[in-house]
Amino acid sequence: MAPPNRFALDWRRLMRWCLLGTAIMFLWLMAPVVKCTFTAFQATPLGEVDQDLAPSQADAERVEQGQGFVAKVTTAAKVCYQQTPLLGQESWKGNLLLAFAAATVITWALRRWDARRRKTFDG
Repeated sequence: MAPPNRFALDWRRLMRWCLLGTAIMFLWLMAPVVKCTFTAFQATPLGEVDQDLAPSQADAERVEQGQGFVAKVTTAAKVCYQQTPLLGQESWKGNLLLAFAAATVITWALRRWDARRRKTFDG
């Protein structure tokens, strides 16, 4: 039996840490967009339904108001993303996101290669 290699890396653990870094950087870069969209969401009125209407008319008006609300919030989200795109902020943040993503893919490939290399074909 071969002695264990002191310098062998746990590629799976390293891959998970890189994936966590990617997720954190993505959330950090999307935070201004979410904040702006939430502000637009709060500023958009839902509207009120007249209680004197028949139930079918009230439901139809709620559907129309809901469609208008969703369209307004979606448009606001698009505008917010155009103001602060994912890779349009400080360059070091975008580079760090891309580095974590690349490291995740590389460590995933190394883990697969290492697992395949260690595989035995004994029945």
